Amino acid sequence: MDIILNNWLLRKLFLLRKIYLSRTSFRHYSQYGEDIPTYIYLAPIKRGFFVDVGCFHPKKYNNTYRWYRMGWRGVNVDLDPVKIEAFQMARPGDVNMVYAIDREGQGELRDCYSFGHYSLLSTLDKDFAETQVKLGRKYTVRKVPVATLDYVLDKTRFANRKIDLLSVDAEGHDLAILQSLSFERYSPGLILVELHQATIDKVMASLLYQYLSDKGYDLVNWVGPTLVFKRKVD
Repeated sequence: MDIILNNWLLRKLFLLRKIYLSRTSFRHYSQYGEDIPTYIYLAPIKRGFFVDVGCFHPKKYNNTYRWYRMGWRGVNVDLDPVKIEAFQMARPGDVNMVYAIDREGQGELRDCYSFGHYSLLSTLDKDFAETQVKLGRKYTVRKVPVATLDYVLDKTRFANRKIDLLSVDAEGHDLAILQSLSFERYSPGLILVELHQATIDKVMASLLYQYLSDKGYDLVNWVGPTLVFKRKVD
């Protein structure tokens, strides 16, 4: 891993393979097809603004790539600099930033635990990292800037612009990310957020559901582990 990360040519070749040779569906780009049922809500918006936290891959399993192709632009955030480098290569029209999002923070550095070259398991949680070690996985530690979503967005050309689509995928850290956003200023129209619950009763009993309901959102769809929330009409 260190050889690839520290060698410019090997890193570029690795990212080119990840971007252009990874399989994607011709019907949808999202992992579970989330961009299909949300089309009815977003299609009328011609030049929308999206925010993707935990963006992972610029095309594959991505909830915002369909809209990027349709002329939308936005902000992609991930705590893995290699993933953000891939976004810079494939989606230069967006603002792509390396941050871990939390309830508090203004760019201070914290330890991040990563597994593999393009890992799904990067985390700030050392206890979670140690559970993966028990499963036979090895991690590397690096420093990553931590900030609120407000702090990150306020640094971009999209500061104070209403969000048309907010996608959050942070392996159980999703509520903290939502709590770090000023809904009064950014007021997302549609929110995609993961919650691994088996029944609607458990979803509605969750803190995440209660938080968004209190913020004025209705649950309008459920695709795989992804909940789709829509802001109520004022």
